[in-house]
Amino acid sequence: MSLFGALLGPFLIIFNNQFLLGTTVNDKFTFEVYYRSYENNIFELPLQDNSTNIITYTPLNIDKTVEIGFDFETYFDVSDNWFLYFGTSIFNFNDKGSLFGSNIQRDKWSNYSVLTNDFTFLKDKSLINLDFDKKLLGLLWECCQIPDFVKKTYGNHYEVIGNVFKYLSTGKNQITDEFMRLQLIKLDKLEGNVDSLSNRIANVRTWSYVSNKNNWTENQDYWIEKTKHLEDRLSDRLHEELTKTFIDKRASVLARGLKQDMEFKTEILQNNDVIIDGQFIGKINGLKLVLDLKKGALETDIKSLKKAARQTIGPELEKRIQSIIDTGLIELNNDFKIYWNDFPIAKLSSGQDYLSPNFDLIVDDIIDNIQKQKLSDFINKWIQDKINLVLKSLVDLKNIKDKNSSIKALAYQLYENNGVLKREQVSEYLKSLGQNERKILRELGVKFGRYHVFLYQLIKPEAVSLRTLLWKNFHQKYFNIKPPIFGLNFLDDKELRNKNFMLLCGFEKFDNLFVRIDILERLFMLIINSPNSKENKEIKIIPEMLNLLGCSKDNFKKLLQKMNYKIFDKNDETYFKYNPIKKFKQNSNKKVSSENPFKILKNLNLG
Repeated sequence: MSLFGALLGPFLIIFNNQFLLGTTVNDKFTFEVYYRSYENNIFELPLQDNSTNIITYTPLNIDKTVEIGFDFETYFDVSDNWFLYFGTSIFNFNDKGSLFGSNIQRDKWSNYSVLTNDFTFLKDKSLINLDFDKKLLGLLWECCQIPDFVKKTYGNHYEVIGNVFKYLSTGKNQITDEFMRLQLIKLDKLEGNVDSLSNRIANVRTWSYVSNKNNWTENQDYWIEKTKHLEDRLSDRLHEELTKTFIDKRASVLARGLKQDMEFKTEILQNNDVIIDGQFIGKINGLKLVLDLKKGALETDIKSLKKAARQTIGPELEKRIQSIIDTGLIELNNDFKIYWNDFPIAKLSSGQDYLSPNFDLIVDDIIDNIQKQKLSDFINKWIQDKINLVLKSLVDLKNIKDKNSSIKALAYQLYENNGVLKREQVSEYLKSLGQNERKILRELGVKFGRYHVFLYQLIKPEAVSLRTLLWKNFHQKYFNIKPPIFGLNFLDDKELRNKNFMLLCGFEKFDNLFVRIDILERLFMLIINSPNSKENKEIKIIPEMLNLLGCSKDNFKKLLQKMNYKIFDKNDETYFKYNPIKKFKQNSNKKVSSENPFKILKNLNLG
């Protein structure tokens, strides 16, 4: 088999002339001299950007290529499993083409040599140690003339030749329809980049060559047409991909202008479109230039566009930064991003604690470091000011200076739990607090409820939104959990909610019922101030109770039952009476738990 078949790339080539003269001596030494001339080849030309030393490969149309060369090869079996091959080729390429309006010419002599040792342990020895007659040897020689269009590996092409020879030398002495169908079905795909499409075209050409050989395939006419149609489709798709990838008129125009040190006329329209010398290149979104790029645009094209834009875009972005600092018109959204004019300019990240978040700027690299630092300092101060204002009671609790250990312990627990604690969690701390200590904590915004100890200022909608957002940002999880709709005091929700997160939002859970903790305290006050409450007798359900929670009478009755109240009707009115759960010790002495929040309403400590 000749290693030096026609040197065909994966692109369209039209041969004008091809001449080859060769001979084989002693069945081992082959000499060939050849001349080839073809047009319209595509060659990838390496171009170096001297400012960055980055090399890019640009497709170049070759008007005409002339190739002359000399090949020598020899091969023989060293043993049954060891095959040795040596080949060398001396050749000259003479190309003429054009690039960016300039004529390109290449005239170069080259040498390619290879020494291959093949070791095989294949069970299929159809191409090894065969006793060939002249006819079979001639057939093998024809198979070896199949051009290696793919040019991946020697072994890959060897496999193709082996399969073709096997079909032509056995059975019907023809390649079957089924085999051809299997080869083409793998190649009949239009997706992929330039390289994958080029590779498929090269493979299709191999089978096009095979189908055009007289009597090599069943239904020869069908496979000739089939391979031609598939190659045309893939070539059309390749042309589209090449156009998208390599051709960007704007980048070419701007690149030429930059080389000539031209000053570009740049316009920034009201809709933030950026126009350079009449060419639309992209948009300014916030503090970021978003280029309008072709799919797969070259790095050099991107640099050309950015360099051209820098002259005007840079000052515009600096002007916007100053406007942000002067006006302060930015906002923090639930996606953890800070927005200006509906465009993100920064995004929060986890800090040392949830009240001290970090952030990353979302700005264009056109902006210099001085301007970035100005913006960063402003945003950092803006975030801290917002936290200090909206979450003042929580910040004050964090920074408490009181030396009393009980006060500091409760303050620490409240801070760690985002300003909301169940009373039962801190019952021991509460026992150790005197009236003066309670007064200090109340001045810091602490509310001592019957069910909860909490910072009542943090129940406000703005505070709930901010502290839950900061909490999720710090822990970097629970992103999909959202606080209840603001304005609701009562929820009858069949949805499975995270009870800890709901408590963070200021809602206590009673099975599938949720009540805002500050509203729950006000409900206790209504119950206590109701007639007969001090005698622990029957209390009538009044409209004020329902209005306070914003729930139906049926849901209110369910809630009372969950809170250990007995419900009954009398004289067309509905009443309830506290019915504490009794706990029994093993000695059968009955005792009501002193920790029950509904022990005796008249003993409720409102101080």
